[in-house]
Amino acid sequence: MISSNITLDKTDVRILELLQKDGRIAIVDLARQVGLSPTPCARRVRLLETNGVIENYTAIIDPRKVGQGLQAMVQIKLEQHTDELIERFRREMLDRPEVLACYAMAGEMDFLLHVVARDIDAMSQFTLHKLLRMPGVRDVRSSIVLQTLKHSVKVPLRPA
Repeated sequence: MISSNITLDKTDVRILELLQKDGRIAIVDLARQVGLSPTPCARRVRLLETNGVIENYTAIIDPRKVGQGLQAMVQIKLEQHTDELIERFRREMLDRPEVLACYAMAGEMDFLLHVVARDIDAMSQFTLHKLLRMPGVRDVRSSIVLQTLKHSVKVPLRPA
């Protein structure tokens, strides 16, 4: 999350746009494209990392190509909303490799999970033997993804 005291100028925004397009770009190439020399460019990137604007660098993998052919959006409703139960649920989700994302939600359900699984049997096992057996989970509703129409990790950026 961006702290309120961080101001991004046009150069920072351009750096972020380029890094979102190619996180492996060499500093020399990045600097050239934003109109800086390498040292000040590297300093800006380091500052963006230090301030948490850039959280991580990673490879984006197609789940189907590594044997995870099923994706689902899973809604979870808890029995109670105690700090202890929510923290326990959070820790459990962090430990589940099939959970790609977990969001605390306002509305009817408490959490929304993005889950990948090998197939419907693996998804069934995860739901029946993991999610539904977790203490405090009252309701689980799954929707199977039929087709991905858009998937992006790029955040839209605007200069300050």
